[in-house]
Amino acid sequence: MKLSVRGASHSRKISFRVDGFPRGVAVDPQGLARFMERRAPGRDALSTSRREPDKVVFVSGVERGFTTGGSIEGEIANTDFRPGDYGAERTVPRPGHADFPQWVEFGRIPTGGGSNSGRMTAALAAAGWLALKFLGERGVSVSSRTVSIGGRKDGFEETILAAKADGDSVGGVVECEVSGLRPGLGGSLFAGVESAVSSIVFAIPGVKGIEFGNGFEAAGLRGSANNDAFRVVDGRVVAATNRHGGVLGGRTSGMPVVFRVAMKPTPTVFIPQRSVDLASMSDAECVSKGRHDPCIALRALPVIEAAAAFALAGIVADDEKEHPRICLVLSGRTLAEDLAIYGKERYFADMVELRADFLSDAERAMVSSFPAMVDVPVVLTFRRRRDGGEFDGSEDERRRFFENALVPGCGFRYVDFEDDFRDGGLSALARGAGATVIRSLHLFDAPPDAPFADTLRRLAGDEGEIPKLAFTPRSFADVERLFREMESFGDMPHIVCAMGKTGFATRVLAAKLGSFLTYASSSLPSGIGHATATGLVRDWRVRAVTKNARVVFTRGEDAFGEAIRLNSGFAVEEEDAVAVPAV
Repeated sequence: MKLSVRGASHSRKISFRVDGFPRGVAVDPQGLARFMERRAPGRDALSTSRREPDKVVFVSGVERGFTTGGSIEGEIANTDFRPGDYGAERTVPRPGHADFPQWVEFGRIPTGGGSNSGRMTAALAAAGWLALKFLGERGVSVSSRTVSIGGRKDGFEETILAAKADGDSVGGVVECEVSGLRPGLGGSLFAGVESAVSSIVFAIPGVKGIEFGNGFEAAGLRGSANNDAFRVVDGRVVAATNRHGGVLGGRTSGMPVVFRVAMKPTPTVFIPQRSVDLASMSDAECVSKGRHDPCIALRALPVIEAAAAFALAGIVADDEKEHPRICLVLSGRTLAEDLAIYGKERYFADMVELRADFLSDAERAMVSSFPAMVDVPVVLTFRRRRDGGEFDGSEDERRRFFENALVPGCGFRYVDFEDDFRDGGLSALARGAGATVIRSLHLFDAPPDAPFADTLRRLAGDEGEIPKLAFTPRSFADVERLFREMESFGDMPHIVCAMGKTGFATRVLAAKLGSFLTYASSSLPSGIGHATATGLVRDWRVRAVTKNARVVFTRGEDAFGEAIRLNSGFAVEEEDAVAVPAV
């Protein structure tokens, strides 16, 4: 994702544009207003007296309360700006500000710091709030706290007011924590989590330092004292401590990502300071005017949360775009069995599909409790036998099941409804429960005659549903047709795959199809043609290769075995290639 911001402290408005933001994220105006209020100026004696409503108006990229997947453009009006406070033409740069470098760049000093003003963080906060919503839908939370002000760890208000009374200012340290990120996000070198977060955090005016985990303290420790021991707790690998701040080798470890930011004292103070007059190139005295925070660290909390969220949402969104989600199909006869299946594959399953049609009536009555038992998104599916499932009952019975399962707070992220199971009330119920509808079509004889893209668009309709098409290929030529037709399709999230042994290549190469997810088996019911979540990662390189990966097709009686042998020879760190059976 990319964020660009225009405007200045004393312009009529600030505008921003976000490119690459995912489609379908709910935009709640009240929630956004509450977040912006945390950053807004003029709310108490500890901030500037400038008062702005900071209302965000979206002019594109948001329709009917959801992001469209296109560029998001927003505007925030400046209503209480006073450029006259700074004089018509200033030639004495304020110490600690960007006045002098900007004078070199523009030939003049902008009023109020221009585009370097802390006022510009309103746009970052708005864009970051969208990122917080995106992450929140994936179970990720971001929080912050003030660690110190003016070098003190208590008495913050007293310290700030004392500096203000003297016409001076103080700095502070803010700690931010991000919880719920799965391990393995990010990358080495320039793709690291610390690099992404730091680059955006340093866009916040006043930030002079950042450290993750132990940070600079680690430089004074021995390795044995700085390392975090690993252990297994409830089937999960955790670190006994978090000195590494949740990031190892540029990748998330599964522990909370924790970093601290050093904010300098507000450079505008009302005490005379030594400077120069750029007009006469002589020494001069600088006496500042205007309205300024005596400490910028307090209002920086939501901005730092926004910066962290935007950086990490970009990593998550890029990962989801580059690599399909591995969806582990849970086909146990009890919820306990399903939980055990997930426990064995938890580090290689990005989400799970709970197949309620495999459960008994008594177990089905308890499915609403299942999402809280796992730490990945859950797809709720209740498949009829004619659609490849196990349920032989009536449609009324199936409808009642969904009505009982899709209750507010149930936690299901997605629910799978077949193409001919179109009940507007159930769809509304799913959305009310916070679930996105996957609209699926299963063709067991042959692929559709219509272009695949047209079929997907028809399935999606205009309700923002995710279309899913699964078909049984007659030969590998049908699979090749799918890859050919889907090469340029990417205007909506979708799921597409060919079933069976012949269609296995579409599961391995789901990234090339732009498919939102690829399915993993919870067991190997018929051996060849199925893959567990672990197998998709280890044997078929689903997380290692990109959409542009070089593909090596293997054929013959041992096509699957030959492909696995070739994949084991490709270096994960170096070669973007994958071997796939063509049968």
